[in-house]
Amino acid sequence: MNILAIFNVVGVLLLLLSGLLLLPIGISLYYQFPALPGYMTETQAFTLTLLVSFLTGLTLWKILPSGVEKLRDREGFAIVTLSWVFVALFGAMPYYLSGACPEFIDAFFESMSGFTTTGATILTNIDSMPLGILFWRNLTQWLGGMGIILLSMAIFPALGIGSFHLFKAEVPGGVTVERMQPRLAETAKILWKTYVALTALEVILLSLGGVGFFDAVCHSLSTVATGGFSTHSASIGYFDSVYVESISILFMFLGGISFALHYQLVTGNFVNVFKNPELRFYYTMIIIGIVLATWGLSSSRPDAALSASFRDAAFNVMSINTTSGFVTDDFNAWPNFLRIFMIVIMMVGGCSGSTSGSLKAIRFIILFKIIGRELKKLVYPRAIFHVKVAKKSVDPDDLTNVVALTCLFMGFATLSCVLLSLMGVDLITSISASVACLFNIGPGLGEVGATGTYADIPILGKGILIAFMLMGRLEIYGIMLLFLPMAWRK
Repeated sequence: MNILAIFNVVGVLLLLLSGLLLLPIGISLYYQFPALPGYMTETQAFTLTLLVSFLTGLTLWKILPSGVEKLRDREGFAIVTLSWVFVALFGAMPYYLSGACPEFIDAFFESMSGFTTTGATILTNIDSMPLGILFWRNLTQWLGGMGIILLSMAIFPALGIGSFHLFKAEVPGGVTVERMQPRLAETAKILWKTYVALTALEVILLSLGGVGFFDAVCHSLSTVATGGFSTHSASIGYFDSVYVESISILFMFLGGISFALHYQLVTGNFVNVFKNPELRFYYTMIIIGIVLATWGLSSSRPDAALSASFRDAAFNVMSINTTSGFVTDDFNAWPNFLRIFMIVIMMVGGCSGSTSGSLKAIRFIILFKIIGRELKKLVYPRAIFHVKVAKKSVDPDDLTNVVALTCLFMGFATLSCVLLSLMGVDLITSISASVACLFNIGPGLGEVGATGTYADIPILGKGILIAFMLMGRLEIYGIMLLFLPMAWRK
């Protein structure tokens, strides 16, 4: 393991982070929110974070030798994991220094939740927070949605960190994501241009619907990133607007689609897009979920209009299925079968190569096909059946990868549930908090319900959930690799 090259790249990403901190500094200077008693102003907090991040990054980049051109998979996974840890640590500093999160573990939790687009929060009164801090929360989700390594590839290709080892270790869906151009730097630019264009379009549409410019920008950053952070404690429900909810539904849906498909749409390749089996599975699942939730809500609320049930079902099913985490209704109060259903769709997520979290639709397609193959073998034990997706046989190694990763996700979710229960957290909260953080969704049931926070989770429990948010975003393997002695041998 080339440790010096690893921290050289970490230094580059800290330099990038320091540059991005200029944006919340500008916001904080414009709004001039007064300092909380005993703490520095948010402008001072961001400025100090910028200086520390810049000096640390510059030192690592200039002093340590670069060896990115000789990277192997193991170094790629190590770079991505350590980069995300360091970026989240430095990203926590403004919360802590400004007093928004008086305990550093809470600041780290909020920062990691942002960068991993989980959307879980420990803040209890979001509406009273300084606007620079609120903007930083949403910006971290936007950066994490597409990926900080991918951003560096697009902005600084000359720095030489455009390695496919890094690309597949960071992008949701990993090796299932197709490169759209031979050069990774060009792929990164295309992805980020699409991402920026979608974000700008949503800002315009929300502004036309009467949403203030600051709120429009912040919610657009989180919606396209399928993150879920809002500038209000009531989330999107604060606006109580069918128009705003409709725009949010549209962009949550688009955020859950692979950006490779967005590129094909832009280039006019409509046939391949609409024939894509993952996209068809994705929108079919959402339609079925909305119909089921509408029926369940209308049955449990006989006095409510069907249109109101459909409105709540459409928004919240879309939000949870895409792992966005925005809410307009407290689904803790929904019928039990719908609460269970919401936990199930949390685990599916959107398409590979999107900003969505969870296991991704393509893996469930493959799992269902594996089950079908095993059933066929019972009838025809000597026959050879191939698992095919889009008429192409799936490599046996990829089949093993999907099954193993699914087992790891379920196993770690169970482990987290057991550990939280041992700390005195009730069972419903333990289950939903574990799933919500590992699968990068955010809101859950029980004490961390749709209108609640993670503030009351014990300190050790928050540490576990922080680790699980990162594991979910980087899809576990890269994290586990760092704990294998063989990965560190030459």
